[in-house]
Amino acid sequence: MSKNKSIFYLIDGARPDVLKTLLDAGELPNIKKYMVDEGCFQKGTTCFPSTTGPAYLPFLTGKFPGDHDITGIRWFDKKEYFKGRWGRNAMRSYCGYEAKYFNEDMNEAYPSLMEIYPKSFNIYNMITKGVKEENDLTKEGKSKLYFNAHFKHTHHIVDKLGHKHLLAALDKEFNFIFAVFPSIDWDSHTYHYEDEKTIEAYRIADRSLGEVVEKLKATGQYQETLIIMASDHGLTSTHTHLDLGRFFKKNGYRVLEYPSIWTLFPKVSVFISGNSFATLSFLDKKKLYMKEELFSKHGEVLIKLVKNDAIDFIIVRKDDKAVLVINEDGEAEICWSDEGIAYKSITANPFRIADTYKYLDEQESFDHCFDSDYPDALLQCRQLFESPRSGDVAVSANIGYDLRDFWEIPEHKGSHGSLHKDHMHVPILMNKPMLDKPLRTRDLFDLIRNHIDGK
Repeated sequence: MSKNKSIFYLIDGARPDVLKTLLDAGELPNIKKYMVDEGCFQKGTTCFPSTTGPAYLPFLTGKFPGDHDITGIRWFDKKEYFKGRWGRNAMRSYCGYEAKYFNEDMNEAYPSLMEIYPKSFNIYNMITKGVKEENDLTKEGKSKLYFNAHFKHTHHIVDKLGHKHLLAALDKEFNFIFAVFPSIDWDSHTYHYEDEKTIEAYRIADRSLGEVVEKLKATGQYQETLIIMASDHGLTSTHTHLDLGRFFKKNGYRVLEYPSIWTLFPKVSVFISGNSFATLSFLDKKKLYMKEELFSKHGEVLIKLVKNDAIDFIIVRKDDKAVLVINEDGEAEICWSDEGIAYKSITANPFRIADTYKYLDEQESFDHCFDSDYPDALLQCRQLFESPRSGDVAVSANIGYDLRDFWEIPEHKGSHGSLHKDHMHVPILMNKPMLDKPLRTRDLFDLIRNHIDGK
């Protein structure tokens, strides 16, 4: 039986360009030595929406958010809503007490690494499915710690305490450790992704890695341990908020949104993730809308939305096997079949990529989009809209803007969630030279399994 094991550092919100700048400046000596010089550093792509929680699913299950019907940090299920508004599966926000439902909301067909490997340990990860209670090392006190971090901006203490738990886990027999270091994300939201406080959060992760490697070497475990360090999304600075709920209210719609889910006779649900992504469901029809009927009934407000400076594009269903990507210039089509996936400009080219002229397989579609402003756009739109919880419309904000204001306390000065490269590109590092090209974060699931299983 293999003795191999793996440690996953989730440096939430880390940008690959910021990480590289710090490495080049000598600010991260341990990451430079163990992960870059002795291992590998690649740029990868996360999922859509590029949002904490849903974006952990590819790492831990090898599947995208749409595969789990967890289409955002907040989601709305039109079918369940019309069965009974207050049914437990009609809507969800993992930003509060409903976070406890994340595990059971996951698709049972796709087990997590913690379910596959019983000797798994969890540190600050909201996905704990399969983790033995005694191995969920940060369960006690997490709520109070996160509350203080959010409202009092005491971020770094969380990462430092997490590091202590990580060192303690090394004294136990383990297959897999998943450790979340959230401060880069929190500091980026609160200040700026290049603020000195954010940079210090990168340094905390670097110092942690140095001590972990030192302990693994001292105990003779280093050679058999695969260490991965990656982010779940990028992040950009936000200068303007478009409150999407208020936008629809001003246009005559009664709005159902978190936390005001008690609204009487709502006409549209507005569910926002990462603040730069949203799903909309119009409640004058029980079934999901296709584009032609959607625009015949709600085209006026959607055209007004698309023309707003805050909006990059929207996505709507054309039929069960195609979506339309629409910006203020016009629309393009993404369609799929058993043969693969294809992209075709119709009246515009919102993604600014070449038409495919044929169906592409998953690797071909990845290569087709990777260097564009919308990396992996084709597959990501497909996986999202194969879930009914993507709603009638998906909204992706322009860089510098986000979609939530009134209910965002404290104010977010950084955002993510969109399909733009600054949110989709993430750093992926390993202490072993196992990567020679870019990849999806989903691909790490099989890589970890193959290492632990000795394949």
